Amino acid sequence: MPQAIARYEQALRIRPEYVEAHYSLGIVLDQAGKTQEAIEHFEQALKLRPDFAPARNALARLQASQ
Repeated sequence: MPQAIARYEQALRIRPEYVEAHYSLGIVLDQAGKTQEAIEHFEQALKLRPDFAPARNALARLQASQ
């Protein structure tokens, strides 16, 4: 998992507006138990693309579990 996190972070350094990378990083961070960081990336994905349903659903799931 640390390698996946590093690769998504690298992708976002190159292209910060990469919605799918924010979403995927959020998924990996959630799996790693880093819920708050995951939420931040889902929120960023939604700022960039408000209609991105996967991020909206993942964010709602995490917020409901808090």
